[in-house]
Amino acid sequence: MDASQPTEATPGDPGAPGGIPSGSALRASDADRERAADVLQAATADGRVSTGELEERLELVYSAKSKDELTSIVKDLQPVPRSSGAPTSTKAVGVLSNFVRNGRWLVGDSHRSTAVISRGVIDLREARFTGPETTIHVNAWLGTVYVVVPEDVEVGVEGTGILGGFKQDREGADHSAAHRINITGVAACGNVHVVHQLPPAEERRLRKRERRSIES
Repeated sequence: MDASQPTEATPGDPGAPGGIPSGSALRASDADRERAADVLQAATADGRVSTGELEERLELVYSAKSKDELTSIVKDLQPVPRSSGAPTSTKAVGVLSNFVRNGRWLVGDSHRSTAVISRGVIDLREARFTGPETTIHVNAWLGTVYVVVPEDVEVGVEGTGILGGFKQDREGADHSAAHRINITGVAACGNVHVVHQLPPAEERRLRKRERRSIES
């Protein structure tokens, strides 16, 4: 065969006219773009997105070719799932005894925890919330409490330290986040750590406690 002669393109060949590139992302439809635009407009209405940012993001939405592009544009604006009903727990207390509140649980507008010469963990990573804002009141008296917060929430820490303090590992999401968690209370000769991940030693201690609970 003469190499100078063009070869016949086969259907589906990326080089063929109208061919579908291998591994290409799913194309976005007009309806997909309108749904993304609705998310942006709702976020603007409740103050999470400014008018200027809305215009910038809408331009990106209407020029997006794939569903993955649309997802990335509105990923930080998806509403946090809300649940109705009574909160699973409204308080946690440890007096010379450790406490843990973790897993899937329903958190109301506020939750109170107290650790007296003990350790405690309030893990909110798998929690569901009844409203857009939650306040966690923590009192640590000669104790240590870890409050584990999700990655995609706004976090405010305003606790009072007396020969102790409140320590935050890093800033949470900004004001555009769909949920806000406020951490407050008193740490007297104790510490309250607001973290996104438990320290390895604390994680091992928690897993060991869970195993003992299952075996008992």
